[in-house]
Amino acid sequence: MASPKITVLIALIGKHPQHVEHFIREKGSNLKTIHLLHTYDKDQPPSRDGIDGTSECKHCGSGALIDYGALANKFVKKLQRKYKPEKGKPKSGITIISEPYDDAHDLWEVQDRILEIVENERQDDNVQLNNIALEISGGTNIAAAAQIFAIYNSEIVPFYVDNKPDESGNWVRDILVPENFGKKLSQKAKNVLKVIADSEFTVKPDGHSETPDGEDPHPVKGQITRKDLQRKLDVPRAPDGILKKLEDFKLIEILSKYDVYTDTSDEDDDPAWELVPYSFNAYKITRAGIIAARRFKISKQVQK
Repeated sequence: MASPKITVLIALIGKHPQHVEHFIREKGSNLKTIHLLHTYDKDQPPSRDGIDGTSECKHCGSGALIDYGALANKFVKKLQRKYKPEKGKPKSGITIISEPYDDAHDLWEVQDRILEIVENERQDDNVQLNNIALEISGGTNIAAAAQIFAIYNSEIVPFYVDNKPDESGNWVRDILVPENFGKKLSQKAKNVLKVIADSEFTVKPDGHSETPDGEDPHPVKGQITRKDLQRKLDVPRAPDGILKKLEDFKLIEILSKYDVYTDTSDEDDDPAWELVPYSFNAYKITRAGIIAARRFKISKQVQK
Protein backbone atom coordinates (compact mmCIF):
# COMPACT_ATOMS: atom_id res chain seq x y z
CA MET A 1 0.00 0.00 0.00
CA ALA A 2 1.51 3.33 -1.09
CA SER A 3 2.10 5.93 1.57
CA PRO A 4 -0.14 9.02 1.30
CA LYS A 5 1.37 12.32 0.20
CA ILE A 6 2.10 14.65 3.11
CA THR A 7 1.03 18.14 2.01
CA VAL A 8 0.55 19.74 5.45
CA LEU A 9 2.97 19.58 8.38
CA ILE A 10 2.26 20.61 11.98
CA ALA A 11 5.21 20.77 14.37
CA LEU A 12 6.12 22.30 17.72
CA ILE A 13 9.40 24.17 17.85
CA GLY A 14 11.48 25.24 20.84
CA LYS A 15 15.15 25.46 21.68
CA HIS A 16 16.25 23.05 18.91
CA PRO A 17 13.91 23.31 15.88
CA GLN A 18 16.21 21.50 13.43
CA HIS A 19 13.93 18.44 13.47
CA VAL A 20 11.60 20.35 11.14
CA GLU A 21 14.36 20.73 8.55
CA HIS A 22 15.14 17.02 8.73
CA PHE A 23 11.47 16.25 8.10
CA ILE A 24 11.32 18.59 5.10
CA ARG A 25 14.39 16.99 3.55
CA GLU A 26 13.13 13.43 3.95
CA LYS A 27 9.33 13.70 3.71
CA GLY A 28 8.72 17.15 2.26
CA SER A 29 8.61 16.55 -1.48
CA ASN A 30 4.84 17.26 -1.55
CA LEU A 31 4.61 19.79 1.29
CA LYS A 32 2.52 22.90 0.64
CA THR A 33 2.02 24.27 4.16
CA ILE A 34 3.89 24.08 7.48
CA HIS A 35 2.32 25.23 10.77
CA LEU A 36 4.95 25.88 13.45
CA LEU A 37 3.53 25.95 16.97
CA HIS A 38 5.56 27.85 19.58
CA THR A 39 5.28 30.03 22.65
CA TYR A 40 6.52 33.60 23.20
CA ASP A 41 7.98 32.68 26.60
CA LYS A 42 10.95 34.84 27.57
CA ASP A 43 13.69 34.45 30.17
CA GLN A 44 13.15 30.72 30.63
CA PRO A 45 15.79 28.52 32.29
CA PRO A 46 17.49 26.05 29.96
CA SER A 47 16.74 22.99 32.11
CA ARG A 48 13.56 21.62 33.68
CA ASP A 49 14.96 21.93 37.22
CA GLY A 50 14.58 25.70 36.89
CA ILE A 51 18.19 26.53 37.66
CA ASP A 52 19.03 29.86 36.04
CA GLY A 53 22.27 30.66 37.82
CA THR A 54 24.57 28.78 35.47
CA SER A 55 27.09 30.88 33.62
CA GLU A 56 26.55 31.63 29.97
CA CYS A 57 29.06 30.29 27.48
CA LYS A 58 30.50 33.15 25.40
CA HIS A 59 30.77 30.93 22.34
CA CYS A 60 27.53 28.93 22.18
CA GLY A 61 25.28 30.67 24.71
CA SER A 62 24.81 27.47 26.72
CA GLY A 63 23.51 28.12 30.21
CA ALA A 64 21.76 31.36 29.33
CA LEU A 65 18.08 32.11 29.82
CA ILE A 66 16.05 31.39 26.70
CA ASP A 67 13.73 33.67 24.75
CA TYR A 68 11.59 31.13 22.92
CA GLY A 69 9.66 33.78 21.06
CA ALA A 70 12.84 35.25 19.56
CA LEU A 71 14.11 31.78 18.63
CA ALA A 72 10.81 30.92 16.95
CA ASN A 73 10.65 34.17 14.98
CA LYS A 74 14.20 33.66 13.74
CA PHE A 75 13.51 30.10 12.64
CA VAL A 76 10.18 30.93 10.96
CA LYS A 77 11.78 33.74 8.95
CA LYS A 78 14.64 31.46 7.96
CA LEU A 79 12.24 28.87 6.52
CA GLN A 80 10.08 31.53 4.85
CA ARG A 81 13.15 32.85 3.01
CA LYS A 82 14.35 29.39 2.07
CA TYR A 83 11.03 28.07 0.77
CA LYS A 84 9.42 31.17 -0.72
CA PRO A 85 7.81 30.63 -4.16
CA GLU A 86 10.00 30.98 -7.22
CA LYS A 87 9.38 33.99 -9.45
CA GLY A 88 6.65 33.25 -11.97
CA LYS A 89 5.68 30.05 -10.10
CA PRO A 90 3.16 31.06 -7.42
CA LYS A 91 2.34 27.42 -6.61
CA SER A 92 5.95 26.55 -5.87
CA GLY A 93 7.57 26.77 -2.45
CA ILE A 94 6.09 26.07 0.98
CA THR A 95 3.87 28.37 3.02
CA ILE A 96 5.37 28.70 6.53
CA ILE A 97 2.86 29.81 9.19
CA SER A 98 3.75 30.90 12.72
CA GLU A 99 1.25 29.49 15.25
CA PRO A 100 1.93 30.98 18.71
CA TYR A 101 0.19 29.61 21.79
CA ASP A 102 0.22 30.83 25.38
CA ASP A 103 1.11 28.08 27.80
CA ALA A 104 3.60 25.29 27.08
CA HIS A 105 2.29 23.45 30.15
CA ASP A 106 -1.38 23.51 29.17
CA LEU A 107 -2.33 20.07 27.88
CA TRP A 108 -5.60 21.28 26.40
CA GLU A 109 -4.43 24.45 24.65
CA VAL A 110 -1.84 22.67 22.53
CA GLN A 111 -4.29 19.92 21.62
CA ASP A 112 -7.04 22.40 20.74
CA ARG A 113 -4.69 24.42 18.54
CA ILE A 114 -3.65 21.33 16.60
CA LEU A 115 -7.26 20.23 16.10
CA GLU A 116 -8.18 23.75 15.00
CA ILE A 117 -5.40 23.73 12.39
CA VAL A 118 -6.56 20.33 11.14
CA GLU A 119 -10.15 21.54 10.87
CA ASN A 120 -9.10 24.63 8.92
CA GLU A 121 -6.90 22.63 6.55
CA ARG A 122 -9.73 20.19 5.90
CA GLN A 123 -11.78 23.03 4.40
CA ASP A 124 -9.66 22.38 1.31
CA ASP A 125 -11.24 19.46 -0.51
CA ASN A 126 -7.80 18.31 -1.67
CA VAL A 127 -6.54 17.83 1.89
CA GLN A 128 -7.46 14.55 3.57
CA LEU A 129 -6.53 13.51 7.10
CA ASN A 130 -3.79 11.23 5.76
CA ASN A 131 -2.23 14.24 3.99
CA ILE A 132 -1.64 16.02 7.32
CA ALA A 133 1.44 15.11 9.38
CA LEU A 134 2.11 15.91 13.03
CA GLU A 135 5.82 15.78 13.81
CA ILE A 136 6.04 15.26 17.56
CA SER A 137 9.74 15.83 18.28
CA GLY A 138 9.47 19.35 19.71
CA GLY A 139 7.96 20.87 22.82
CA THR A 140 7.74 20.02 26.52
CA ASN A 141 6.79 16.60 27.81
CA ILE A 142 3.24 17.75 28.43
CA ALA A 143 3.11 19.15 24.90
CA ALA A 144 4.17 15.73 23.64
CA ALA A 145 1.24 14.21 25.54
CA ALA A 146 -1.09 16.80 24.00
CA GLN A 147 0.16 15.89 20.55
CA ILE A 148 -0.53 12.19 21.15
CA PHE A 149 -4.11 13.04 22.21
CA ALA A 150 -4.50 15.13 19.05
CA ILE A 151 -3.29 12.24 16.90
CA TYR A 152 -5.91 9.89 18.34
CA ASN A 153 -8.67 12.48 18.17
CA SER A 154 -7.99 13.59 14.61
CA GLU A 155 -6.42 10.51 12.93
CA ILE A 156 -3.68 12.57 11.27
CA VAL A 157 -0.31 10.99 10.47
CA PRO A 158 2.36 11.09 13.23
CA PHE A 159 6.14 11.15 12.76
CA TYR A 160 9.12 11.49 15.07
CA VAL A 161 12.54 12.89 14.16
CA ASP A 162 15.31 11.20 16.10
CA ASN A 163 18.43 12.94 17.38
CA LYS A 164 20.60 10.88 15.04
CA PRO A 165 20.14 9.09 11.70
CA ASP A 166 19.56 5.36 11.43
CA GLU A 167 21.73 2.93 9.46
CA SER A 168 20.16 4.17 6.22
CA GLY A 169 20.90 7.79 7.06
CA ASN A 170 17.24 8.65 7.79
CA TRP A 171 16.24 10.83 10.73
CA VAL A 172 12.46 10.58 10.41
CA ARG A 173 10.68 7.65 12.05
CA ASP A 174 7.15 6.60 11.14
CA ILE A 175 4.83 6.15 14.11
CA LEU A 176 2.18 3.52 13.59
CA VAL A 177 -1.13 4.43 15.23
CA PRO A 178 -3.72 1.92 14.04
CA GLU A 179 -7.37 2.41 14.83
CA ASN A 180 -6.95 2.45 18.62
CA PHE A 181 -5.21 -0.91 18.29
CA GLY A 182 -8.40 -2.64 17.22
CA LYS A 183 -10.76 -1.34 19.90
CA LYS A 184 -13.38 -0.71 17.19
CA LEU A 185 -13.26 -4.30 15.96
CA SER A 186 -16.12 -6.74 16.39
CA GLN A 187 -15.55 -9.82 18.55
CA LYS A 188 -15.40 -11.96 15.40
CA ALA A 189 -12.65 -9.75 13.98
CA LYS A 190 -10.74 -9.90 17.27
CA ASN A 191 -11.00 -13.68 17.20
CA VAL A 192 -9.63 -13.86 13.65
CA LEU A 193 -6.76 -11.58 14.60
CA LYS A 194 -5.99 -13.74 17.63
CA VAL A 195 -5.88 -16.89 15.48
CA ILE A 196 -3.42 -15.24 13.09
CA ALA A 197 -1.28 -13.94 15.96
CA ASP A 198 -1.08 -17.41 17.55
CA SER A 199 -0.28 -19.24 14.31
CA GLU A 200 3.10 -20.35 13.01
CA PHE A 201 3.73 -20.55 9.29
CA THR A 202 6.13 -23.20 8.03
CA VAL A 203 7.15 -23.73 4.42
CA LYS A 204 5.71 -26.92 2.97
CA PRO A 205 4.53 -28.11 -0.45
CA ASP A 206 1.18 -26.81 -1.66
CA GLY A 207 -1.56 -29.07 -0.36
CA HIS A 208 0.67 -30.85 2.14
CA SER A 209 0.60 -30.66 5.91
CA GLU A 210 4.31 -31.19 6.55
CA THR A 211 7.66 -29.85 5.38
CA PRO A 212 9.61 -32.37 3.25
CA ASP A 213 12.15 -34.46 5.17
CA GLY A 214 15.52 -32.75 5.44
CA GLU A 215 14.25 -29.31 4.42
CA ASP A 216 14.15 -26.21 6.59
CA PRO A 217 10.56 -25.30 7.61
CA HIS A 218 11.47 -21.59 8.00
CA PRO A 219 8.99 -21.00 10.85
CA VAL A 220 7.37 -17.56 11.02
CA LYS A 221 5.32 -16.67 14.10
CA GLY A 222 2.07 -14.85 13.37
CA GLN A 223 1.58 -15.92 9.76
CA ILE A 224 -0.95 -18.34 8.29
CA THR A 225 -2.10 -19.43 4.85
CA ARG A 226 -5.66 -18.90 3.70
CA LYS A 227 -6.34 -22.66 3.74
CA ASP A 228 -5.01 -23.08 7.27
CA LEU A 229 -6.99 -20.08 8.49
CA GLN A 230 -10.21 -21.59 7.13
CA ARG A 231 -9.34 -24.87 8.82
CA LYS A 232 -8.63 -23.25 12.20
CA LEU A 233 -11.81 -21.19 12.05
CA ASP A 234 -13.74 -24.23 10.77
CA VAL A 235 -15.44 -22.20 8.04
CA PRO A 236 -16.00 -23.02 4.35
CA ARG A 237 -14.41 -19.74 3.20
CA ALA A 238 -12.11 -17.14 4.71
CA PRO A 239 -13.86 -14.06 6.17
CA ASP A 240 -12.64 -11.61 3.53
CA GLY A 241 -14.54 -8.61 4.92
CA ILE A 242 -12.96 -9.05 8.35
CA LEU A 243 -9.51 -9.62 6.86
CA LYS A 244 -9.77 -6.44 4.78
CA LYS A 245 -10.75 -4.45 7.88
CA LEU A 246 -7.79 -5.87 9.80
CA GLU A 247 -5.55 -4.79 6.92
CA ASP A 248 -7.12 -1.32 6.82
CA PHE A 249 -6.48 -0.98 10.56
CA LYS A 250 -2.83 -1.97 9.88
CA LEU A 251 -3.13 -4.98 12.16
CA ILE A 252 -2.25 -7.56 9.47
CA GLU A 253 -0.61 -7.70 6.06
CA ILE A 254 -2.32 -9.64 3.29
CA LEU A 255 0.37 -11.47 1.34
CA SER A 256 -0.51 -12.18 -2.28
CA LYS A 257 2.18 -14.85 -2.63
CA TYR A 258 4.74 -16.73 -0.57
CA ASP A 259 7.29 -19.51 -1.09
CA VAL A 260 6.39 -23.20 -0.97
CA TYR A 261 8.56 -26.25 -1.55
CA THR A 262 8.19 -27.56 -5.11
CA ASP A 263 9.59 -30.80 -6.43
CA THR A 264 11.60 -29.83 -9.51
CA SER A 265 12.94 -33.32 -10.27
CA ASP A 266 12.02 -35.43 -13.23
CA GLU A 267 9.21 -37.88 -12.69
CA ASP A 268 11.33 -40.96 -11.91
CA ASP A 269 14.09 -39.20 -9.94
CA ASP A 270 14.32 -38.58 -6.23
CA PRO A 271 12.57 -35.37 -5.10
CA ALA A 272 14.53 -32.17 -5.57
CA TRP A 273 12.86 -29.54 -3.40
CA GLU A 274 13.19 -25.84 -4.22
CA LEU A 275 11.44 -22.79 -2.79
CA VAL A 276 9.14 -21.41 -5.47
CA PRO A 277 6.72 -18.44 -5.16
CA TYR A 278 3.12 -19.56 -4.81
CA SER A 279 0.33 -17.10 -5.66
CA PHE A 280 -2.28 -17.60 -2.99
CA ASN A 281 -3.20 -15.39 -0.05
CA ALA A 282 -1.62 -15.64 3.37
CA TYR A 283 -1.99 -13.35 6.38
CA LYS A 284 0.78 -11.96 8.57
CA ILE A 285 0.44 -10.09 11.86
CA THR A 286 1.99 -6.61 12.13
CA ARG A 287 3.70 -5.16 15.21
CA ALA A 288 0.51 -3.23 15.94
CA GLY A 289 -1.51 -6.41 15.52
CA ILE A 290 0.67 -8.20 18.06
CA ILE A 291 -0.01 -5.44 20.60
CA ALA A 292 -3.74 -5.52 19.84
CA ALA A 293 -4.02 -9.31 20.06
CA ARG A 294 -2.38 -9.36 23.48
CA ARG A 295 -5.19 -7.17 24.80
CA PHE A 296 -8.08 -9.21 23.39
CA LYS A 297 -9.93 -11.94 25.23
CA ILE A 298 -10.51 -14.83 22.90
CA SER A 299 -14.13 -15.86 22.55
CA LYS A 300 -15.15 -19.35 23.69
CA GLN A 301 -16.76 -19.76 20.27
CA VAL A 302 -13.42 -19.74 18.48
CA GLN A 303 -12.74 -23.16 17.09
CA LYS A 304 -9.51 -25.11 17.55
